[in-house]
Amino acid sequence: MSLSPVQQKIVDASGNLIVSASAGTGKTHTMVAKIAKDLEENHSHKVIAAITFTVKAAKEIRERLNLDVSDSFIGTNNSFAIEEIIKPFARDVYGCEFKADMNTDYSIKKEKFQECLEYLRTTKTICAYRNSKENFVFALALEIVRKSRACRLFLQSKYFKIYVDEYQDCDKTMNEFFMYLCNQLHIEFFIVGDEKQSIYMWRGAYPDAFKRILEMLNFHHSVLRENYRSCQQIQNYSNLLSKETSSLYKPSLDKSAIVLLLTKLKDWPSMVGRFFNSDMTCALLRYKRDDAKRGADALSEAGVPFTFIPRPPISDITTDASWLYNAIAQYCIIPKYSIYDFVDEIPEESIGDRHIISFLNKRLSSIKEDLETENNDGIIKDVEQIALYFGYQILADHIQDMIKTIKNEEYHPAFNMENLKHISITFHSSKGLEFDQVILFANDYTLSQESDIYNHYVAVTRAKSKLIIVQITDSDKWKGELYWENLNRLFQRHSGVTAESVMTILKTD
Repeated sequence: MSLSPVQQKIVDASGNLIVSASAGTGKTHTMVAKIAKDLEENHSHKVIAAITFTVKAAKEIRERLNLDVSDSFIGTNNSFAIEEIIKPFARDVYGCEFKADMNTDYSIKKEKFQECLEYLRTTKTICAYRNSKENFVFALALEIVRKSRACRLFLQSKYFKIYVDEYQDCDKTMNEFFMYLCNQLHIEFFIVGDEKQSIYMWRGAYPDAFKRILEMLNFHHSVLRENYRSCQQIQNYSNLLSKETSSLYKPSLDKSAIVLLLTKLKDWPSMVGRFFNSDMTCALLRYKRDDAKRGADALSEAGVPFTFIPRPPISDITTDASWLYNAIAQYCIIPKYSIYDFVDEIPEESIGDRHIISFLNKRLSSIKEDLETENNDGIIKDVEQIALYFGYQILADHIQDMIKTIKNEEYHPAFNMENLKHISITFHSSKGLEFDQVILFANDYTLSQESDIYNHYVAVTRAKSKLIIVQITDSDKWKGELYWENLNRLFQRHSGVTAESVMTILKTD
């Protein structure tokens, strides 16, 4: 892909830069191009850190970069804080009892910083705060970097630039940590985010941090607004949800891309079927998991087969060995998932001996045989040997979650979404994905609060060519009516446009 003039300007910019990137504007493409150019023009020993919220996003960046980035850090927020700061420098601040061979288990919850620190000292395990909106990992990393001169010198000598993706999902402590590296250590930052896509405020995301950086004098500000994903009508709808993007509204006589169906609960699946193209990809996005399951069943019964995507048991594993259970599950569930795909999942810091293919082939083949013969003891033994090989500690309960995930076929679609044409998931799970068609329920979004508007924005912008909004008129009727009232209020407040002017409205008899 080539770069647009706006994207090229961002790639060529120097110094601290924050980019407001609306949905579908090619932010990852721009960020990767920026990293590549900066690395090619770097003539020092220093490297970069590209920090994301998910392993999947980090892997995508690494795969898109056609460069040797083995000396750079490309990984998640937590792994950066743990591998680059906590493990190597905790002993410098807290003493020799804090050795580098630490594990993580975020299912262990403590109330205060000192409790978490003491647990780390005695168990060599990094835990979490009981309050999900607070962040022990980054509180610890921030204290270490403030108190350890060796840590500060290390970061300054290693990194010439740090790139942070999805910054609107950072919490207050993460933002404080990153701004310390920027303002006190004078490491350049490239930040990408969009407060409209902040859907994790319930677990501590603090989009105001992103907004405040926009006002900082030591940061240049650029904007990516042109949506390359959605058709014009869907762009109009999503742009009108925010004052920031309402000026991008372009009047269109064609309203067929967005359909609002006013219908009773029993009739909605058949109504959707009238506007649904079975040859194109489609996602039903609901707020609650149970509603997504019921929706998939209802559509399937109406002759429009949909697959519900559940949350597998291993998704709740929060230790540093979580990648291992996930990789084994994929190897056992996905026919095309090879030993080389498994190797790609291995965190860089855990790879010592590169000649691991034969070892993994033997162990993974044994696990498959043990699954067929119901030999759980054999599975446990093989998983323990793999974990030992890579230096990870594992728990018996987590192995049972992995076995349950592999044996129960209802969880398998979660590992094979790209090959499913019609799926039903929560809108939280849809972030980062795109579909030709999207089905939403107006009753899921009252649009009364900023967080609800953000949620709706993320769900709407998953759609490329068709958006079907179902408003149930006989169940939770007040929620649907509130959605419509507030939608019109937003549109008119921002641009004087009515909701009826951007969608087709149909009602069952």
